[in-house]
Amino acid sequence: MIWIYRVCFWPIFFCLLPYYLWRMLRRGGYSTCWWHRFGFVPKNNTTHMPTLWVQAVSVGEMEALLPLLTELKHRNVCVYLTTTTSTGFQIARKRYAALAQYIAYFPLDFWLFNRAVWRRIHPTLAILMESELWPEHLHTAQKKNVKVLLINGRCSDRSFNYYKKIPRISRWLLGHVATILAASGQDRQRLITLGFPDDKIVDVGNLKVDAAMAKLNAMDKNCIQREQLGTQWTNARILLGASTWPDEEKFLVELFLKAKAHCPALKLILVPRHAERAYEIVNVLKRYTSAYTLRSQLKKDADVCLVDTTGELNQFIHLADFVFIGKSLPPNQGGQTPIEAAAAGKPIVYGPHMQNFRAICQSLEQVEGAVRCATEMEVQDCLLNWISQPHAAYTLGQRARAWTQGNCGVTQRILTHINLYI
Repeated sequence: MIWIYRVCFWPIFFCLLPYYLWRMLRRGGYSTCWWHRFGFVPKNNTTHMPTLWVQAVSVGEMEALLPLLTELKHRNVCVYLTTTTSTGFQIARKRYAALAQYIAYFPLDFWLFNRAVWRRIHPTLAILMESELWPEHLHTAQKKNVKVLLINGRCSDRSFNYYKKIPRISRWLLGHVATILAASGQDRQRLITLGFPDDKIVDVGNLKVDAAMAKLNAMDKNCIQREQLGTQWTNARILLGASTWPDEEKFLVELFLKAKAHCPALKLILVPRHAERAYEIVNVLKRYTSAYTLRSQLKKDADVCLVDTTGELNQFIHLADFVFIGKSLPPNQGGQTPIEAAAAGKPIVYGPHMQNFRAICQSLEQVEGAVRCATEMEVQDCLLNWISQPHAAYTLGQRARAWTQGNCGVTQRILTHINLYI
C-alpha cells in the first residue's frame, strides 16, 4: 500500500500544486522557514527526556492545544510542535515559544522528506490532532516502532462518507494508530464503523472545551475593552459575527442596519475566519455604510469594527452580547466552533450547516444553550428578538457557559493515555 502511495504522490502533488500555490500566495506567510517542508527542520538535541512530536494542522487545532501543552510543560518531556499552515505557525511561535522546545512546519508527506524529519526529531511518541492521517508519516512511525496517538479524534460527515468508499485504505491508515481519543461518542462510533478496534478508541470529550476555558481564565486587564473602540461602545449592545465566511458578512451588515433603526445603541463586530479577506469585506461595507473601522487602523466610535488580524476572536467574543457562528449559512457548510462563545457565556445562534461540530451543537441545543436556524430569515428573527429582549439572550448564554463547565476535564484524560506510552 505504501508503494502505491509513493508512486501516486508526485502526479497528485503536481495536479494540486496550482491551487495550493494560489492559496499560499493569497494568505501569505509561507516564505518563512519554507525549507522545513523539505525535511530541514531544527534538530532535536534532547537526549535526557522523552520527545513528544505533536502535529496540529492549523489555527483551530493549534489553539486547542493550549491546556495540554501547559500541562506538558510541567512534565519531564520535550515537546516538538509542528503545524501545516502559515497561520498555525504564527500562532505557535507567538503563544507557545515557552511551552514547546521546538516549533516547525510539518514536511511534505514524501518518503525522502519524511525520513529526514524523523531522523532530526527522533520522537518517543507521535501525537496527531483530530483527523490528519498522513500515510508516509504513519508508515515511518510503525517502521521505527513509535506509537501514534490521535487526540481529539474527529470524523466529519465528509470524511466519513469518503473513507467508507475506500474501506481497505481506511483500515490500513487506522491500523497504524495505537489509540484514538475521540472528541465525541459520535466520532467514536464512526471510527469503529470504519474498522478501528473499539477497545482502542476512547471517548474523552473535546479538548477545545478545556482550551476555551483556559483562554477565558487567562484573560487579564490588558485584553481588549469596549472603551478602546470608543465611548459609544461602552453601553452598546454588540452583535458579533464569529469566523464568518463569504456572504455572511453581507447578511450581518444588512441585519445590523435594520436592527439599528430600532436600537440606535447597537454595534457590529465582524471577525472573518480568514483575515486576508478583509479587503473583500471592506468593499461590502462601503456599499452600506461609511461608519466602519479596521482593527489594524482603529478609528473610535465607528458603528462597525472589522477585525483584520489573526488570533483575536476570543478577545472580541468577550465584548459581545450576541454571537452568530460563521460558515453555517448557505452556500457555506460545516460551521465553525461555538465553544469559545459558549465558554464566555454568550447567546449563540447559527444556520443549518454545522456538520463539523454536530455533536457539540446537538449537546448545546439539548440544554438550550444555542439556537439552530434553518434559514437566514430565522437567524434574523432570532437576533432581532434578542436585541429587543436582551434578558432572554443572557439566560441562554448562561446555560451555554454551564454546559462548557460541565464538559471540562479532557486534558487530564488525554494526559492519562500519554503517560502509558512514555
